[in-house]
Amino acid sequence: MSEGPDKTGDSAKKVDVDGPKKPAKKSWSNPALRAMGIPKISLPSRNWMIFWGVLAGLAGGIVYDKYEQKQIRKKYMKQVEQLGEEIYDTNRIPRRLTIFIAPPPNDFLDESLKHFRRYIKPILNAAAIDFTVFTETRQGDIRSEVAEKIRQLRRERLEQEAKEEERLRQEAYNKSWTKFFKESVPNAVKSLRKKKEEEPERLVDRHDLYSPKDVLGLYKVIKPISPERDDSKELDLSGGVLCIGRGTYKEYLTGVHEGLLGPLEAPPPPPPEPKQLDEVIEDGDKSEKTEKKEEEIDDFGQKDGVDKDKLPPVPKPYIAPVDYAKAPLAPELNMKGIVLNDSNVPVLFEQPLAVFIVPKLSGVTNIPWKIYRFYTRRNLAEKVSQETLRVVDGQSRPFQYKDKYLGGEEEMDWPKKWIERGKKKNSEWVQELEVDERVIQRMKVFDKKDE
Repeated sequence: MSEGPDKTGDSAKKVDVDGPKKPAKKSWSNPALRAMGIPKISLPSRNWMIFWGVLAGLAGGIVYDKYEQKQIRKKYMKQVEQLGEEIYDTNRIPRRLTIFIAPPPNDFLDESLKHFRRYIKPILNAAAIDFTVFTETRQGDIRSEVAEKIRQLRRERLEQEAKEEERLRQEAYNKSWTKFFKESVPNAVKSLRKKKEEEPERLVDRHDLYSPKDVLGLYKVIKPISPERDDSKELDLSGGVLCIGRGTYKEYLTGVHEGLLGPLEAPPPPPPEPKQLDEVIEDGDKSEKTEKKEEEIDDFGQKDGVDKDKLPPVPKPYIAPVDYAKAPLAPELNMKGIVLNDSNVPVLFEQPLAVFIVPKLSGVTNIPWKIYRFYTRRNLAEKVSQETLRVVDGQSRPFQYKDKYLGGEEEMDWPKKWIERGKKKNSEWVQELEVDERVIQRMKVFDKKDE
């Protein structure tokens, strides 16, 4: 009897040729899911688990940091919200701060403005504090702006003194016998001898005859509105100056010294030094080659986006730091007490100041630190919020010599190549900050008062 083919042997051979079958992938099933058309659910592979785990960790770190920043802002805004709930009628004007902002090196102004809007502005708005912002796109703009404000104040006081002297001199002359015999007696004699002639009709402007308040009867019944600023009530809480960035602080302090110690008019430019013919030719050849490169990069190391031909050049300092000790301290101003403006508010250099650093790292070697700072911005938000709260509360102390290094830790982040280029251009930001004792003893800093 013939036997059929050995099916077991054939199948064994096929198994040996094709290899062992892979085990079925573990899955999970549920009748409810099968009814929805999802028969089985299986876990992703190891590589996909690693990918999604790392992605979730990175995204979770960003979300958590932003959440903490938001909670920090809410905490400090709640501490000052009672100031924002105060009622300001027509006779009251809120306190006003002056804020100077400059872009960090190798970056644009938007970076500093973002730092201000994110950490400082919400607390100031919650406390109902008014502020004026001055920005710069070129080095020296803030320094010249501050110095010109102080020089303009000195010119106004000089004009007021001249007018007061002229008024006193005229009053003394009107009461003297000299005017009586030189003007009054001769005019009386002439009027008696001369016949009175009819004056011709002439047109007169109605504003010379009466003012609007003479027509409006209610103006004399109701007291005119004369609002009073909060700064004029308590001199310790008057105004304030905020410098966003270490470079901004350097320009502000230099501008205060220039305005108080420098002359009222710009000194004449020094005569050009004579050069030999060979040097002139070599300089001309080099300038043609490097002219395009210098135009592409401005003082902050960023590409030029503004047409500088339309902007006037930045005025040079009226006085050098080496001449501070020889110059008099604003003889036009009365430095015996606090210098006030027309609104009885202390002037700019009499107001306390605060410095806020703008941390900005650049370069490939600093990538690990940049990543760490990106995920821990809540620490920066906490620090800046505390400093802003001191500004709102008006806690200040006298300026000390060590305060000229405020915000100095920001210079550690400045690119080394940018610093070298600034030294070649004699940049104001990379120079050593010089102060005069007569100037800094009139200044104050927002800080905890010494007990």
